[in-house]
Amino acid sequence: MLKNNYHTHTRLCHHAGGAPIDYALKAIELGFSELGMSDHGPLPRELETPDIPGEALTRNMNVKEFYEIYLPEISYAKEMLKGKIKIYSGIETEYIEKYHEHYKEMRESLDYMILGVHWFYIGDKKYNTYGDINSKTIYGYLDTVKKALATGLYDYLAHPDLFFIQYNKELGDMYWDECCEEVSRGIIEACIKNDVYIEINANGPNNSRRFNHNTDWLYPNEHFWRIAKEYEGLKIVVGADAHNPNSLITDDTRLIYEFIDRLGLKVLDKIEIKGK
Repeated sequence: MLKNNYHTHTRLCHHAGGAPIDYALKAIELGFSELGMSDHGPLPRELETPDIPGEALTRNMNVKEFYEIYLPEISYAKEMLKGKIKIYSGIETEYIEKYHEHYKEMRESLDYMILGVHWFYIGDKKYNTYGDINSKTIYGYLDTVKKALATGLYDYLAHPDLFFIQYNKELGDMYWDECCEEVSRGIIEACIKNDVYIEINANGPNNSRRFNHNTDWLYPNEHFWRIAKEYEGLKIVVGADAHNPNSLITDDTRLIYEFIDRLGLKVLDKIEIKGK
């Protein structure tokens, strides 16, 4: 079962609840030894443009909240619970290449940083991972992962198989094909090459149910993780992707560990934090 978690959101992203201290207290109750806070990191609100609409910016904290609320709240939790649990500061961000310096500046204030690709660019056009993935655009998703991880800014790739949640063929039903396999191998190899942790996302079953009429998981995707099993040196962790303190461990977490056991995957209990 999950012993530590590094994928944790707070109320500041406007679609989660709780502050760092709330999560830390729950994590102590669950017997965790480490907790990483990684809420959705900001892009400056003044960057809102037709290709970066307001909803893409407001589902994360803003820059002022990052420096004046988020980081101080993590420091407060660290101080209050010193000796009881190790707490790390992180964020989950997209990677938009033209704002590289923005990500680099934030990374200097953090212990670690997570890449989560929810939207990406092909040329000047923006695509949404939840609705715009097909046999052509899926390679834009892969390209974004490769570019981001090659920067050295990211320590951890969240929900690498999220692309499958809206991978459609002409008739609209979900399926796995050679494009999915090629992209999966590219993602896995990028993680190995750049020494980045790759996540089995424990919120995937719940999120999949929102987008699928039955109870089949769209991610974690069994095809993806069977491919991952072929690779030596891949550092796999489980991430709660918690959006409130009580979701650090859920019934779905137990299902995830059954999935891991069934596939015979080797997962790490903790990650090595490189620091600032």
